[in-house]
Amino acid sequence: MPIILKKLLALMIVIILFTPNYGLASQHSYLKLNDSPISIEASSLEIIHNDNKVIMEGKVRVLNESLVLTTDYMELYYNLADSNNNIEITRIYCDGNVLIEFDDQLITSQVAEYDLKSNSLLLKKDVLISKNEGNNIKAEEVLVDLNTMRITMKSDERVRAFITPNN
Repeated sequence: MPIILKKLLALMIVIILFTPNYGLASQHSYLKLNDSPISIEASSLEIIHNDNKVIMEGKVRVLNESLVLTTDYMELYYNLADSNNNIEITRIYCDGNVLIEFDDQLITSQVAEYDLKSNSLLLKKDVLISKNEGNNIKAEEVLVDLNTMRITMKSDERVRAFITPNN
C-alpha cells in the first residue's frame, strides 16, 4: 500500500472519530479514539489525488474497540500540508444510514458532515441521539460547535426529547 494512502487512512480515521477531548452528549461521555487497532471496510475506495478527495462506498464501516461508525457513502477532503506529503484533513462527509456508536450512546442520521476548519459537526435528516437505552432526542438537524460545545437542534415540526429519570 503506498505510503500516502497509509498516512491518509490513518489520519482520516483519527479525524472521523474526532478528538479525545470533547463530549458530544454530556461532559462525562466522550466520543474518542483509543489506542486499539482500527478496522476500515468498504465495498470500494477511490482516491482522486488531483481533487484531494477520497471516496468510500458500500457498507462503509470504521471499527475501533470503543467506537463504530457505519455509512453507505463517505467523502474525505484533504490538503497536502507540507513538502513531506503530510496530510491535513479539511472535511468529512457521510451520506446514507449514518450510525455512530460509542460508550452508551448511539447517533443516527442520513447525513453527517465534519468541517475541520470551523470545527463543527452537522447531522441532518432524521437525527436521533440516544443515551442509556431510554433518553433520546430527535430532530431534523443538529449542529455541534466543537469549540464551544454549543449544540443547536432544529426540526420542521418540533424537536422531541424523551428523558427517563435516573438514566
